[in-house]
Amino acid sequence: MRVLLYIAVNALFWVIVHFVSGYVVHLFPDSLYRPEQLLFRLHRWEYRGSIYRRYLRIHAWKDHLPEAGKFFSLHPFDKSHLTRFDRDYLARFILETCRAELAHVLPFLFYPLCLPWNPWPANLIMFLYAVLANVPFILIQRYNRARLLTLQIFTTRN
Repeated sequence: MRVLLYIAVNALFWVIVHFVSGYVVHLFPDSLYRPEQLLFRLHRWEYRGSIYRRYLRIHAWKDHLPEAGKFFSLHPFDKSHLTRFDRDYLARFILETCRAELAHVLPFLFYPLCLPWNPWPANLIMFLYAVLANVPFILIQRYNRARLLTLQIFTTRN
């Protein structure tokens, strides 16, 4: 019975964390979501997203994960596919990848809040959940942003 209580409390905690994180990122000004900002800046090895494609095969599984960004409808934008190639559209798409990345980074900041009520094994499970529920989405945003930035450079030159 006690195990079920831990499961229920932790499940509720994580549902709230994900909703709060997803909502809060829409309250920050768009100027925060610049690809040159420290959190969103791509490393040299990430350029063009080839490392994600080659070693993680991200292109094979990324479209099978759920997209919840439309749920909040505060800044509606369809990230499922490119519809245009103009500068403004690509800039907005890049901004939305930064917003989505932050939405999946924030749960790690909430993780310590669940430590006091969980025994040691549950704390480890909660950490693993945080990793598995957020890191794949962070990787997808970084992969997409790398490709979008490359495309933006290409379209600007022409």
